[in-house]
Amino acid sequence: MNFKTSIPLIILLIVFSSCKTQEEIQREQLVDNMSLQMIQGQKGQAEMTVKFQSMEEQITLLRGELEQKGYNQEQKRQNEFKGIEDRVLLLEESQKDVTEKMTAVQKQLEENKSFLEKVLKALKGKSSRPKTKKVKYQSPYWAAMESYKAGKYKVAKNQLLGLLNKKKVKGNKKARVLHNLGMIEYMNKKNDDALVYFSKLFTEFSKSGYNKNGLLHMGKTFKRLGRKDDAKQTLEELLKRFPKAKQSKEAKKLLKKM
Repeated sequence: MNFKTSIPLIILLIVFSSCKTQEEIQREQLVDNMSLQMIQGQKGQAEMTVKFQSMEEQITLLRGELEQKGYNQEQKRQNEFKGIEDRVLLLEESQKDVTEKMTAVQKQLEENKSFLEKVLKALKGKSSRPKTKKVKYQSPYWAAMESYKAGKYKVAKNQLLGLLNKKKVKGNKKARVLHNLGMIEYMNKKNDDALVYFSKLFTEFSKSGYNKNGLLHMGKTFKRLGRKDDAKQTLEELLKRFPKAKQSKEAKKLLKKM
C-alpha cells in the first residue's frame, strides 16, 4: 500500500475514532455528574449525620441537666423536710420544758398560798388580842415646848412659869423658857412683862442665840411704848452682836424709819 492510498484510510479512522470519543466523553461526563451528585449527597448525608450527632449530644446534656436539677430539687425538699422535723422536735422539747416549769411554779404557788394562809391565820389570832396602848412619857420641859409650837400659848405660859418657879430648868433650856415667855407676852401686848423676860434673857444669857430674836422684839416693844432711844440702843446692840443674823436685816429697816 502506498502512502497516497493510506492517507484516506487514516482520515477515515480518525473520523470514526473522533465520533466514538464524543460518546465516551458524554458517558464519562454523565458518570462524572453522577459521581459528583453522589459525592454531594454523601457530603450532605455526612453533614446531616454531624447535625444529628450534635442534636443528640445537646439532648443528652439537656437530659443530664434536667436529671441534675431534679436531683437537686429532691435534695432541697429532703433538707427542708429534715429542717421542719428538727424544728418540730425542738418545739416539742421546749413545750415539755415549759410544762415542767409551769408545774414547778404551780407547786410553788400552792406552797406559798398554804404558807400565806398560815401567816394570815396567825396574824388574825394576834389581832384579836386587846392592844395595850403605850403612853410615851414626856418631861415637863418638852411638854411646854410642844404646847408653844402648837400655838397653845395659854397652856404653854402656865407650863413655862411652872418650870421657872420650880427651878426645873438651867442653862440653854432656861434661856429658851425666858424667850418663849417674852414672846407670849409680846403677842398678848403685855409690853412690861415682855420687857422683863427679854431683859432677863439678855442679862443672864448674853451669849445665847435666843437673844437674836429677844433683842429684836425688845426693840419693837420699846418702839411700841414710844421709847425710841431705848429701841435704837437695843436694835444697835443686836446689829453689834449678831450682824449676819436675819433679825439684823429687820433691825436695820426699823432703824431707818426712826
